[in-house]
Amino acid sequence: MTSTPQTPKWFVMTHRTPLHFMQWMKRENAKRLADGRPLIEPFYPNDFLHAQPTAPEREPTTESNTLRADFAKFVFLKGTDNDIKGLVEESKGKALYYPLRHYLDTNGNHATVPDRMMKMFLDACMNYRGRFELMAPLSSIEAQDKVMITSGPFAGQEAFVVKVRHAHKAIHLDLSIQLVKQTINIRMSNVDKRQIAILSREAEDSLRTDFIEYTQNHLLSILAHRVKRVDDEEVMRRDADMLARLYRYRYHEIGNETARNHFLALMLICAHLCRFASDEQALRTQLLSILAELNKRSESKAATDTRTYLWIALYISTRDPAYRDAAKQYIQQYQPKSTKLRRFVSLIRTGIKI
Repeated sequence: MTSTPQTPKWFVMTHRTPLHFMQWMKRENAKRLADGRPLIEPFYPNDFLHAQPTAPEREPTTESNTLRADFAKFVFLKGTDNDIKGLVEESKGKALYYPLRHYLDTNGNHATVPDRMMKMFLDACMNYRGRFELMAPLSSIEAQDKVMITSGPFAGQEAFVVKVRHAHKAIHLDLSIQLVKQTINIRMSNVDKRQIAILSREAEDSLRTDFIEYTQNHLLSILAHRVKRVDDEEVMRRDADMLARLYRYRYHEIGNETARNHFLALMLICAHLCRFASDEQALRTQLLSILAELNKRSESKAATDTRTYLWIALYISTRDPAYRDAAKQYIQQYQPKSTKLRRFVSLIRTGIKI
């Protein structure tokens, strides 16, 4: 009699030494990666929640300091009941840190968070960095963005961002303002959402495009390690940590259709490498639907490049040689300029199971 496969869930856990636990979790995921077992996905809210005020002259409130201290001991782990039970058992007796424990709900049961709610929480942390004063930092602002100054002597004036400088926990802006047929430049320091409203969102799209390139670079490195059968424990630990970090961005919404399709192909590769079977199946179904729709359209370079990325991801996920051969034929016939696309194809041409 075969047992029913367990569905991974988000468990709310506690610990007292975050750094030691994070290092141990990386080692555990490296072992799971080497054994071909699904990774346990960690999320540390303390990485995103900060009690520091947005203005240097203001002191953190007692409430914000207390809240931050409380969050510091929490970690969310996505895995099956058996996965988490094994971690809890293994953590007992470890001298480096306080044992991992389940957080209990009001009924005394192991607390879990539904995927839908966890998605909202992750998205809020990623996009707003969870500031306790409920003000998102201007981390997405870039040069050439159009903004509205909302406080100070120039309140109500529109401006263009000339330069952005990121300092420790602060953003400084050089702005260009048109006043009475004359352009003047001003500098604003320690800028937050109370002082600036972004009128154009091109910078956000640009950042997401950069993130796709960032994901491509790291996935190429990780795939190369797999093809070369690198078994160095430190390399595998870094790869496992990077995969968890990259896959955490799967909830991002990308407006540009071509960029979104490339991004979904990369996320399918991540899900496959992490051994998240249910996520992999869902993404594979989504990519097959996109591929079928693209096949109905007229040929274009963007559409053909997109199809090639989909073929690469689907081959890695399914091992169907038809996808690999289609990608190889495209590279041979059209010689695309994208070095990353050619590198992805060269890695799957080896036929080595990834």
